[in-house]
Amino acid sequence: MTELKIVATITIKSDNKEEVLVALQNVVNATRKEEGNVSYDLHQNITNPLEYTILEVWKSQEAIDLHNASTHFEEFKKAIAGKIEGLKVDIIKQIY
Repeated sequence: MTELKIVATITIKSDNKEEVLVALQNVVNATRKEEGNVSYDLHQNITNPLEYTILEVWKSQEAIDLHNASTHFEEFKKAIAGKIEGLKVDIIKQIY
């Protein structure tokens, strides 16, 4: 089975940077412990320090579904609600 990858880009409101960064670090730490997770890495845009990208690799769609239903992911969504400017999520797979 082909691994699935997610590219999630979050732009934080400047007044909420520290609080959202803590929430991002918390969700990364918890997600890395999930059985279906291969990797879950947080990156910061060097030209826009308010833009963060999580590069995720998952064993399956089922693993992604379990992650999306996890307590720590639900807590993350609540923690960032109203504190971000934008969110873009792409699920991709390698074809070549």
